[in-house]
Formats: sequence, structure tokens, C-alpha cells
Amino acid sequence: MRSIAIIVALVAISGCATQAKFQAKMDRFVGQPEAAVVGTYGPPQNSYILNDGTKVLQYTRGGTMVIPGATTYQPVTTNTAGNVTLNQGMRTTTGTYNQTSTTYLRQQGPAIPINLSCTVNFTVDKEGVVRRWSAEGNHCVSKG
Repeated sequence: MRSIAIIVALVAISGCATQAKFQAKMDRFVGQPEAAVVGTYGPPQNSYILNDGTKVLQYTRGGTMVIPGATTYQPVTTNTAGNVTLNQGMRTTTGTYNQTSTTYLRQQGPAIPINLSCTVNFTVDKEGVVRRWSAEGNHCVSKG
């Protein structure tokens, strides 16, 4: 049940962001000059030159999403018993009573933090053209 709540919350919070839209957005950089990537995302967090002279530009984004804890209602049953005396003028009546009542106490479960991340690597050839990209993480999505 908890995993269903997490999935529903992720979908609701991310709106229309999808992996397919992310992939299409990244695919648009293939065949473009390195400057197109840098112009869109700024300087990379890391860059590497490989033995064959190609360059890898690395961009990482992340954050934390907090899903509120589940609200539940715990039943609390109270049993009450006792004696009762009823005075009706000259006549007195005594008896016992036994009553059960149930109330429901609201309980809030703990919030669930979810760390979100996406690292994208663009491989740029010796001529400065983006040849491919790769991504890893649990939040590599885009709205368009």
C-alpha cells in the first residue's frame, strides 16, 4: 500500500514529466555542437577527456521530495459500567448499566523523503559535435 502511495505521489508531483520526453529532449543534442549543450545547461559539473580524444560533459541534478505520512484512524473502545439509583418520590429504583463507546483517534504516519537524481553524460567528438548521451538516476524526466 505504501509503494502505491509513493507512485501516485510521484506521478502527481511530476505532472506531465516523462522519461520519453526526457529522451526526446536529449536526442535533439546529438549531432549538435558542444556549445548547444553548454548554452542550454551552462558549464558542466564535470568534464573528462578520454584516451581517444573524445570529451564527456557531465550534468547532475537532484533534490528531495517529501511525501506526507499516511493518516490513519485508530479505534479506541471505552467500556463504562456502574450503578444507578432513581428516586421517584416515595419510590427508589436501583440498577446497573454497562455501556460501550468507540471513538477514533487520528494518527499521522512519518513523512517519507525520496532523494531524486539524474546524471547525464554527453559524449563530444574531437570536432566538438555531440555524438551520444547517457543518463542514470531515478528522476531523468522532462516536461517537454
